[in-house]
Amino acid sequence: MTKPGNSDPDDAAEPATTPEKAAAEKPAKPAARKPVMPTAREAAAETTGKPLPGPIRWGFYLVVTGAVVGVLGAVYLLANQDVLAEQQMRIMTDMTRTEAEQVVSNAVWTLVIINVIFGVFQALFAYKAREGQRRARLFLTIATVLILLFHYLLVQTLFGLIAALVAAIGVALYHLPVVRDFYPPRPRLK
Repeated sequence: MTKPGNSDPDDAAEPATTPEKAAAEKPAKPAARKPVMPTAREAAAETTGKPLPGPIRWGFYLVVTGAVVGVLGAVYLLANQDVLAEQQMRIMTDMTRTEAEQVVSNAVWTLVIINVIFGVFQALFAYKAREGQRRARLFLTIATVLILLFHYLLVQTLFGLIAALVAAIGVALYHLPVVRDFYPPRPRLK
């Protein structure tokens, strides 16, 4: 075939490569198939692009607020150990002042340590659940149930009761039906 305006066949343009020749020259790559059921890691990667639902954002704030209130309540009791020791002496009249102070000191420090540890766990798991990790949401729920049981059954302080209630409301927001699509599907057991 010659170029328009050129009648000499030697000056003709090279014929264009046909699609069949181009396909034969390139090695064929197997088509990437999307798995029927994505792995947990793949599903989590897909959720990172989704916008954060409002209930999860507010649940995170409530859980962290509950943890902070619990720690502040324990620190408040730590600062008021003398008042607690006097109340302990009124309840148990056969105790000396040093025994009452020692009992109160041990109890308050235990309360501080428990609140700090569970507060850190709650904040960490709330943050990870905010990223779309289903397992973190489960651990957050377990830690909050333990805090609820501790504050409502064992050590009933005003700050502890408020902290546990606020954290429980925050965790409940993580389990609303509105946020169900934010978390990847459960991995199937084989």
